[in-house]
Amino acid sequence: MLTNSRRRSSSTVKKDIFFVFVAILAGFLITMLVLLFFSFILTKIDAPDKIVKLLSTVALGVGTYFGGYICSRRKHNRGIYRGALCGFIMFCAIVVAGAIFANTVLSFSVTSKFILTLVCGAIGGIVGANSNSRFKRY
Repeated sequence: MLTNSRRRSSSTVKKDIFFVFVAILAGFLITMLVLLFFSFILTKIDAPDKIVKLLSTVALGVGTYFGGYICSRRKHNRGIYRGALCGFIMFCAIVVAGAIFANTVLSFSVTSKFILTLVCGAIGGIVGANSNSRFKRY
C-alpha cells in the first residue's frame, strides 16, 4: 500500500476539467480564426478542392496545437497527456458536428485527421508544459 501517494481533491479535478474545457474552446476559436484567414485568401485566388481540404486540415492542426499548449501551460506537467486529450476531444467534437451538419461518413481522411489532432495536441502540450509561464505553479 502506498502511503506517500497523493489524493487529488475534487476541487483540483474540477479545475483540471475547467482548464481542459477552456483550452478546447480556445483551440476551436483559433481554428475558426485560421479558417477565416484562409477563406479570405481563397476568395482572392481560384484554388482546387485539394488545396481547400489541405488548408482546412492545416487550420485544424494549428487550432489543436494551441489547444494542447493552453491546456498544459497552466499546470506544467503531463503535457503529452493533456495535449492529446485536448486533441482527442476536439476530434470527437468535429466528427460529431460533421455527422450532424454535413452528413459525412467515416473515411480515410478521418483517420488521418485523428492522427493529426492527437500529434498536434501532444506537441502543443509538450511545448506548453515546458514553457516559462507567468502563472504560479501549484
